[in-house]
Amino acid sequence: MKRINLPKRLFFDGAMGTELQRRGLPAGSPPEILNLQNPSLVEEVHRDYIKAGAMVIETNTFGGNRIRLRRAGLEDKIEEINRKGVEIAKKASEGKVFIAGSIGPLGELLAPFGDITEEEAEEVFSEQIKILVEAGVDFILIETMIYLQEALIALKSAKKYNTLVGVTMSFEWIRNHGRTPFGDDIETSIKRLQEEGADFVGANCGKGIEDMIKIAEIIRKITDLPVLIQPNAGIPKWENGKLVYPATPNDFKIFVEKMLNLGIDFIGGCCGTTPTHIGVFKEFCPKL
Repeated sequence: MKRINLPKRLFFDGAMGTELQRRGLPAGSPPEILNLQNPSLVEEVHRDYIKAGAMVIETNTFGGNRIRLRRAGLEDKIEEINRKGVEIAKKASEGKVFIAGSIGPLGELLAPFGDITEEEAEEVFSEQIKILVEAGVDFILIETMIYLQEALIALKSAKKYNTLVGVTMSFEWIRNHGRTPFGDDIETSIKRLQEEGADFVGANCGKGIEDMIKIAEIIRKITDLPVLIQPNAGIPKWENGKLVYPATPNDFKIFVEKMLNLGIDFIGGCCGTTPTHIGVFKEFCPKL
């Protein structure tokens, strides 16, 4: 695969999973199944993000690895689901925006916390990444990693295919420190990812905008790599049987302005963000 050169500033899309749920995907259903069952809905979400100003859209393949699909009874559909995810994104893009191949965590724990060996993990990540690369994504985005060792295995897997690859971790801000649920601190995580060849690094998901601002400040100080930041739209609450995320597009606008002032290169949204949130990018770049 030919490696691409990314611009110095990029606006990514927002959430896929929660947006599909907002548009009718039943809670508990894997979003990736819609690549086969309702591709037009996935395409619609992509197109809405592009209209809103996204310069990068992520394939609907976050949970498209063999382990997660096996739990959903879809293991035999792994190639079809991932290839279709790229095909849908390409159709929506019409060559106008970049397509990132989304890679999420395995869905089961690595030894010694669980039963998955590092060799098995590398095999699972490599299988999905190979499909996405061969299907024609512009680069790979490994995201929402809560365990540094798993992130490093995913990164190693992606590096086999001569593709540009970014990795974002999910940190929690507790007692004035940012750490993953497995205890990996921001400084160690970002430095290791840079040492192992990540082309860009950053953070996504988490507990909301305020915490993410603190995390972004630290990441920006400790690396000269491009940095991607994608916060959730706050911590959701149940209202009338639905999960509601509290952060408004105006809250997101204030966040984007702070990220730009910090010198954050790439900005997008995670859980709960919608095309309306992403639409605020146009206020900072009228050409979108």
